[in-house]
Amino acid sequence: MILMLGVNNVFKKICSRCVNLSYSSTKNDRWQCPYCLKDLQFERAFHIDHKINYVAISQRLEQLRGIGVYKSQMR
Repeated sequence: MILMLGVNNVFKKICSRCVNLSYSSTKNDRWQCPYCLKDLQFERAFHIDHKINYVAISQRLEQLRGIGVYKSQMR
C-alpha cells in the first residue's frame, strides 16, 4: 500500500557549509540554512517524493524487531 500526502511541492537543499538538510515549499524564494544561516539561494534544490510505502516500512520494522530480539538473547 502506498499513500500520497497532501503537500505536493516540497524541496530540499543540502548546505555546502555544514552539510545539513533544509526543506521548503518553494525553491525560488530566499533560502537560509536553519543550522548555520548560509544563503542557499544558489544551491541545487531536490524535489521530495511524498509516497509512503507501508509494506517496505512494515518489513523494515520487522527486521529491526528481529535484530532487537537477537541482541537481547546475546546478553
